[in-house]
Amino acid sequence: MSQVNEIDEGPLPQIIMTSTEPIAMLAEARVLPEREEEFTELVREILPKIRAEEGNIHYTVNRSHGAEATYTLYEEWADGAALLAHLQQPFMADYFSRVPALTAPGADTPRWSSPL
Repeated sequence: MSQVNEIDEGPLPQIIMTSTEPIAMLAEARVLPEREEEFTELVREILPKIRAEEGNIHYTVNRSHGAEATYTLYEEWADGAALLAHLQQPFMADYFSRVPALTAPGADTPRWSSPL
């Protein structure tokens, strides 16, 4: 089992933080239906900033057509250092401070992966 270190935004496996290879994350956000417009505005505001970050390979957010107010987030980073730099961006601190009020309790835990 990998060691988990705490960073401001939550637990991140040590193997991900120290990776020298590309890493990816897949998560699902279940947004409160009455806060969905606010969530989409927030995401649309930060997407260009994220995609312009050094080390970002891919970042997308998709709205589910089968589940109300549910979004799939997928991101790829060049390595753990790029991900850590991303998580330390001021706009991400703002995002993480606002998202809990917009999402349903018990949101899915992100699933991290590395290429074979």
